[in-house]
Amino acid sequence: MKKVTSILAVAVMALGMATYVIENTASEFDFMNDISKSLACDDCSQGIPPRKGSTQLS
Repeated sequence: MKKVTSILAVAVMALGMATYVIENTASEFDFMNDISKSLACDDCSQGIPPRKGSTQLS
């Protein structure tokens, strides 16, 4: 019975570790997508309204 409990504990721990790694990998890909979208800058040519208290240079 001790062997079965030990094997089950190791299996549950391995499943937890695999889930953790998969979630971290997915969040890393989301982070990379956010960075690539920021670097692509589709709307860079559009004028951005100035912030409060600053002046816009022409």
